[in-house]
Amino acid sequence: MVMTEPSTSFGLEPEQVERLFRIGEDTKGFQRSMSRNENKGETLRRRLAEPLPLDKSQIDMLPAVLGQLCHTIGLLAGETVLSLVLNPSTDISLIERIKQYGKGLSARAQSEDEHEIATAIYYAAIASALAFHDVRISQFSHRKLATAFSRLSREKWICGELRVLFKTARKYCQEKATS
Repeated sequence: MVMTEPSTSFGLEPEQVERLFRIGEDTKGFQRSMSRNENKGETLRRRLAEPLPLDKSQIDMLPAVLGQLCHTIGLLAGETVLSLVLNPSTDISLIERIKQYGKGLSARAQSEDEHEIATAIYYAAIASALAFHDVRISQFSHRKLATAFSRLSREKWICGELRVLFKTARKYCQEKATS
């Protein structure tokens, strides 16, 4: 009596199995094939999903150990940057901190993509202040802001919620610029 092993190739020919292995072995090829916009979009989503870092001046006033503890608790309990800019009840001082956060990210950006992501966060804060508080936290004119929001609202790498916010802020600025 001869025992045969059950087939593990699911009826595929050897050439087909080899082709499947070749497809699966190049995971770096998959990462390279992600478009630049997909990478920017993913990085932006990660940044927006983070809680807003505590203000350094507040932490500096505390003893070192207590400052670190407050920073850790803030990270654990904090709302995300995205939820803050999309929430109409977010205090304007927090919106201004998000603007400064975006500005700081832009200053530290090491690539054009990082700069564009930071700029999107910066303008998201400005858009939030305009749309939800009727407050301009920027020296840019309504016309220049409308142009920036228009461009950002068309970017495919920006998440839908921010695109809607940018469109709302663009409309607000266009109305202010013509009145």
